[in-house]
Amino acid sequence: MFNNRFKFILPGLLGLYSFWNIVTLEGDRLFQADLPTKDLFAVILVLSYAVWFANWSIEKFLILKISALHPLIAQFMGSLILVSLIAFCSVELTGLIFGGPFGFSYQNLLLTIGFTFRINLFLNCVNAIFFFNKKYNEKSVETEKLKTLNTQAKLESVNTQLNPHFFFNNLSALSVLIHEDVKQADAYLQRLSIIYRYILNNTNQELVTAAEEIDFLKSYLELLEIRFKDSLSFDLQLEMDCPEKLIPPAVLQLLVENAVKHNYFTVKEPLEIQIICSCDQIEIFNKKQPKLSKEKSTGIGLKNISDRYRFLELSIVIIDLKDSFRVVLPLIGTNEHTFSRR
Repeated sequence: MFNNRFKFILPGLLGLYSFWNIVTLEGDRLFQADLPTKDLFAVILVLSYAVWFANWSIEKFLILKISALHPLIAQFMGSLILVSLIAFCSVELTGLIFGGPFGFSYQNLLLTIGFTFRINLFLNCVNAIFFFNKKYNEKSVETEKLKTLNTQAKLESVNTQLNPHFFFNNLSALSVLIHEDVKQADAYLQRLSIIYRYILNNTNQELVTAAEEIDFLKSYLELLEIRFKDSLSFDLQLEMDCPEKLIPPAVLQLLVENAVKHNYFTVKEPLEIQIICSCDQIEIFNKKQPKLSKEKSTGIGLKNISDRYRFLELSIVIIDLKDSFRVVLPLIGTNEHTFSRR
């Protein structure tokens, strides 16, 4: 506190108040005899500045060298010593300058010590308030930083689960396709490289635009069409008049992948997946055609999506009925509150 930009003004204001208190309100005396008003004002002003800059010197040069004591305790103890010396020197100097009853005496020393100690106590109390307020603000900032870092770490952990989940599933599909159609496998690999580049570019992003995510989904659907041809059909109902809407990256691909994974489909009994996009939400819907031999579900896909929305203080809607499955994902406006932005 003592080194703030008003350090040459505040002691003067404190001196003015002390002078007003002694003269107008008949407060405590500074000497046994009444000192002329102008001389009393000068002495009080000098003592106020002396006490302030004694504390300033302790704060600037001494506190950093003392680690065994709390800074406030060290500040106060050091100030008691310096203020006592200031009071002693003040009485000696007023005796030399004004003489007579204003010279050094035990009573004058006690009165001067009492005055300077009160100023010092007041300043140290205010300094303690500044100190704890500063520490509180620092802790608040530190807490927010830790909260942000924790959120980023969790999101990164979720993304590291997502990428291998997506990549290894498609490597398996590519391995099968290589033995069926080499040209189609090459086209599949080219699409896969484009899609995986999208995922890598957005690994550290919480949000992308809905338009970018839809373009990514279309590329992924082309992969599925290469592999499964007429066994799968997709009904895209897109309202793209809201370019500022955001969504976590790769969530639509995960939902389509889940539908493909958990349902059977043939040319005679194709699986239709509907993607309905408005300016408020995106729905992924499919009728259930459960496989006779069900694959063991780890639930990683839906858990990833749910976690990522939860980190953004939002939630998804999952409607799992006997004959259909629907997931509703809210789109996020650029002005909505979340932990962070792109």
